[in-house]
This record gives sequence, structure tokens and C-alpha cells, in this order.
Amino acid sequence: MSTLPHSPVLSQFAQSACLFDPADSLLPFTVDGVLAGWMKRSFADHLGDWPEHFAIRPRGVGMLGHFASPEHRSAALAEVVEALAAQGAIHGWRGELVTVAESFYAPPVFHIERAASRYFGLTMYAAHLNGLTERNGELQMWIAKRADSKTIDPGKLDNLTAGRIARGFSPWQTLIKETGEEAGVPDALAQRAKCSGAVRCKYLVDEGLHHEVMFVHDLLLPADFTPQNRDGEVAAFHCHSMAEIMRMLETPAQFTTDAALVIIDCLIRLGYIGSDRDDYLELIHAMRP
Repeated sequence: MSTLPHSPVLSQFAQSACLFDPADSLLPFTVDGVLAGWMKRSFADHLGDWPEHFAIRPRGVGMLGHFASPEHRSAALAEVVEALAAQGAIHGWRGELVTVAESFYAPPVFHIERAASRYFGLTMYAAHLNGLTERNGELQMWIAKRADSKTIDPGKLDNLTAGRIARGFSPWQTLIKETGEEAGVPDALAQRAKCSGAVRCKYLVDEGLHHEVMFVHDLLLPADFTPQNRDGEVAAFHCHSMAEIMRMLETPAQFTTDAALVIIDCLIRLGYIGSDRDDYLELIHAMRP
């Protein structure tokens, strides 16, 4: 049974954040028979400068088949992405490779600079952590405020830690790494985190498509523990009661979209959002990968 008031805001937000259909307005991008992503026509036009790499058709973009291995495809895409970044057609260079595959556990199709992921509309993966604590018998949640210097969603509220899964990393390795860098949680404490499922999002952005699956984790922190950022990506941390968290979600735009979804999922799993809501199944259906 829900312990917090029912508001239609959450289900409306989840629908808009998770259920965008790219086929309505974007071009499919296929590589080696795999639907790798979706892109805007304006971005596809840039790829026309590399006819030796891509076939640009009215109904989609395909990478040519003579790139026979993930390494060859990655090298060709690196050439393209670096050139487009130099031209200003791709922004937010990270110097970090991410892996693209038919599914997370499938063999890689190619690796690509992280900054290109939204332009190509690739399915990306991340590890998120709900930082929980008990104070005076009340469950509370730590919320991070992103630094204003962040390329994406500067100044917005976020989970205690969250990070994109880079090439060669597992969800668990990413979680431990990010939890230490972003919140100063010692490895021995971070290892107590519990894997708690996965949440998806899919929505249109200026660059193209943001499509991500977040591996969700929960960690109960000692009541006297205070997070300390180490990598400059977080401006501040604040601890809130679950009732305060629900009130904050009445304005979901103050959170990153991904973090808001992960928090809603946590509230469902812990029983703060229950089956007495008439949108309970809609929320769950929208967010599940």
C-alpha cells in the first residue's frame, strides 16, 4: 500500500521519458544486420561525406558490409566521429569508448566515442546507485546535485552515483568506480550494494535519441556517513526523507531524467508507490527494459 499521495505526474513523466517511438521521426542505423541506433536526417546528411563507409537511403542509414569485424568498424567510425567533432557537428567529447551490441551480453558490433552516442541514437548502459540511510527510525535517500560544469544536465539533481558503462567494464565494476569517485564511498562499503534490477529510458534530445538501460543498485549507508565528491562532477549532496523525495518528484524536471526514473523504481520496490495506484502497472511497464 502506498504511503505517499497519488499524483498523475509520475506516470505522465514515465510515459514521456521511456516510450518514445523513434520510427516516427528518426532514421534507423543498421550495422552488420543489427539495428544499432536511430538518427536525425540532419545528422545522416553529415554521413554522406563518407560514401565509402555508409549507404544513405530515404528510409535509413547502413554501414557498408566490407567492414568485416568490430575492430574495422570501430576504426572507420572513429575517423568519422573525430572529423565531425572537429567540424562542430558532435559536441561534448569524452575521450571514452562505449560498446555497441545487439544486447548488453552479446558480442560487440563496434566501439565508439561516448559523445557520439546520442547522435547515432545508440543503446547505452549505465550503473546507478540509490544511496539510502536510516535516521531516527526513518528511511532517507541521498541526492546529488550535479556540477554546473557538466556537459549534460548541469546543476540538476541526480542519484548518489551514476555512470555510463565504458568499454571493458561491467555494471558492477562501473558502480564501484563511480561510487568512489563521485561520492567518496570506500570500496569495502560500496561492495555491500545490492543489485536491484534495471530501468530504461528512451526520449528525443537535440542531438538525436537518448536511449539507455540503467542497472540499478541500492546501498544502505551508515547514518553518520556523509558523501564527499572527488572528481568535481558533483556540487553538493543532500539527504531527504522519502516523503520529501516524492514531493520533489512532483517537479521531475529538476532531476536528470535517468535519475528520476531510478528513484521512482526504488519507491515502487520499497512500497512507497503501491498497487493501490491506478497507474501502478503503467509505471512499471514504461520503465522496464
